[in-house]
Amino acid sequence: MESARRHRLRILLIATLLSLATAEVITRWLLRGNTPAGMVFRDDLLYSYAPHAQVGDLRLNDIGCIGDSLAERRPEEELVVLLGGSTSFSRRYVEAVHSRLRRMAPERSFRIFSCGRPRYTSYMNRVQLDEILRRAAPDFVVLYMGINDNIYNSFPWTGDLPRVGYFDWRSLRTSILFELLRYHLVDKAWRSTPDFDRDDLRSPEIFRRNVAAMISAARKAGAQVVLSTFAIGLPTEDQALASHIEAGEARMQHFWGRIEPTRIGVAAHNEVVGRLAAESSLPVADVAGAMPRDGLHFGDICHLTPTGEEILGTQIADAILVGGPTPTAGAALNESEWSPR
Repeated sequence: MESARRHRLRILLIATLLSLATAEVITRWLLRGNTPAGMVFRDDLLYSYAPHAQVGDLRLNDIGCIGDSLAERRPEEELVVLLGGSTSFSRRYVEAVHSRLRRMAPERSFRIFSCGRPRYTSYMNRVQLDEILRRAAPDFVVLYMGINDNIYNSFPWTGDLPRVGYFDWRSLRTSILFELLRYHLVDKAWRSTPDFDRDDLRSPEIFRRNVAAMISAARKAGAQVVLSTFAIGLPTEDQALASHIEAGEARMQHFWGRIEPTRIGVAAHNEVVGRLAAESSLPVADVAGAMPRDGLHFGDICHLTPTGEEILGTQIADAILVGGPTPTAGAALNESEWSPR
């Protein structure tokens, strides 16, 4: 009898292990199919993109960013690097900045690309800026960010690098099945705190620390820094937009917070931008003030329509022109090709 019980337990254990292994393989296969081919996972930055990667309808440049190639830069061209989150991951944004600069400063020549990427926080931009400064020698560094840092409020246990939302199907260091279950069933559904008010905010000090570090690093490298307030589509009198934002709240509330907390966090980050701009005598593009809050300009709470991106690009370009040409314009490049680590 005891021998039969042990035999059944062994069979149950083997069946359980086989089921888990099968689930792990299926999970990795599904993740592989939903991971852009050019996405490169990194321990220090969560992820980046490979040079010349095809991401959706975007063909990235020779350093894995959107816009002009770095290798083709001529000595007289001023290099503008745009940083931020998914709202900066846009060809139209780059083109809008380019178009405005050509129109307003035809005597100057610019090369522009955006390394803003979905879910990038100020910390992640700080890490990649250090690489860009070493390898690209930019003349201008533009920071348009302010919503993704709310992760530090809604995930109050997270450290500098939030490991949320993307999982490396190739990694054998951990179970992807376990990581997905923990993220969706524990962190998002149970531990996250999407309702927070101004007294609960961790993010403004984190945001201030990272932006201040980027300002310091860029200036030491001879680049001018342009700051910007971050625009969201609230408050709005456009009822269709308001309804659309409300309908999408549940999908990203664990990252940005619910609607009202999102507004609180972004407003606090914009205040940080204003103070840093004043303290460091930096040009600041007031995109939040210039952007009409309606469905013509916003597709959701923060992502802009093509019309909105035209205003974003115009505001950023005008702030770039406030500072004039940099004394290091056309500096020699350290590398002509940027391969992710």
